[in-house]
Amino acid sequence: MASRRSTLGSRGAILFSTHPADRPAGMLNLAVVTTNTAAWDGIRQMTTETEIFDIVFRGSTKELHPRAIIGALRTHDPDLILLDVSDWASVAPVANEIEQCDFRGITVGYRPGWDEVEQARFQEAGVRYLLREPISPAEMETLAYEALHRERGVTNPNILAFLPAKAGGGCSTVALHTAAAVAHGLSKRVLLIEGDRRSGVYSIMFNLGNQPGLDHALKVAHAMTPVEWQQHIAQISGFDLLPATPLHRNGMPIWADYYQLLRYVQKQYDYLFIDLPEVVNEATAEVVRAARSIFIVCTPELPSLKMARFRAEELQACEIPRERIHVILNRQERSRRNFQELEKTLERPIFAVLPNDYANLKAAMTEGRLAMPESPFTASCEALARKLEGLPEAMPDRAKFSLLRKLSRIAG
Repeated sequence: MASRRSTLGSRGAILFSTHPADRPAGMLNLAVVTTNTAAWDGIRQMTTETEIFDIVFRGSTKELHPRAIIGALRTHDPDLILLDVSDWASVAPVANEIEQCDFRGITVGYRPGWDEVEQARFQEAGVRYLLREPISPAEMETLAYEALHRERGVTNPNILAFLPAKAGGGCSTVALHTAAAVAHGLSKRVLLIEGDRRSGVYSIMFNLGNQPGLDHALKVAHAMTPVEWQQHIAQISGFDLLPATPLHRNGMPIWADYYQLLRYVQKQYDYLFIDLPEVVNEATAEVVRAARSIFIVCTPELPSLKMARFRAEELQACEIPRERIHVILNRQERSRRNFQELEKTLERPIFAVLPNDYANLKAAMTEGRLAMPESPFTASCEALARKLEGLPEAMPDRAKFSLLRKLSRIAG
């Protein structure tokens, strides 16, 4: 856990500051308003145990006027605002001011207990989420996950996830060329995120070893500036690429990392392509949940086809709707079995077929570029790009914390 430096603000407010480079990855900024020292100590201990939350402000209604607290909240712009509602008479003016200001942060009240009348009073003042004191780390994380996704979810309608049925099936090549085809053929603003932190090849292919890359972007996404963002990405053939740079890896990311990154980039691009490794974990579950469609890339060989079916079954078991899961068949030879046989093995239709264009793709990889526009593979990716435009939008659903846990068990 990174060390924090605390300073006393005016009239008893405690302001916390951590240099961005020292912050743990994926922090959700938390503001706390309480007069109870024991409750405050418990919250600090809870945030230390989770390593997800970073307390940026603590204010007391006994020390500060509500307007001063509102000013501090406006300055720090936290993701979550924890209000001690035990002394409702003193905190109610703060809650009402927060509701009127319509902050980005979600207000969460806490106290040992409440009845239905009290709960209705809290909700009327904008405190729609409640936690019982003492707050456990698991309860805080669960509420944060559900509240943020319900109130401040990722809303870009064109998030597309690509994952291989098994390693070596050309998934990264498919994602790369399809991103280029959407950018060129459909004139869209496209970002391709290389999500394979261990085996990503884009930084090697395009000689991007000095880029800060995905890991650093995940670490600072909650406080990213436009200038910093430009330092993380590379412009490749008309679209932006965020490479993984495996040599610059930090600690394992968490769901909050990807939540903050997707929230930051979602309004800057028309399409977000995410190239994932074959096994979804707790961090990349955030991408899967937000994706309009998930494309499993396989080859015509029987092991790859069967692994594609298993990947689809894993995703469905985690409550990803079947209609959002598609299969792309890569390296198809003309002499291979007919599609009916392949789809029978997959137990689902094939969304798109890409040819085995080994010579063109090998030359492109060797020279650090995309395949030539006249190559059969490029033409097929252009057809795939046009087909993506016709996909239905993902239907919004309530955030399910169970998805995160189920995917974590699969990854294990």
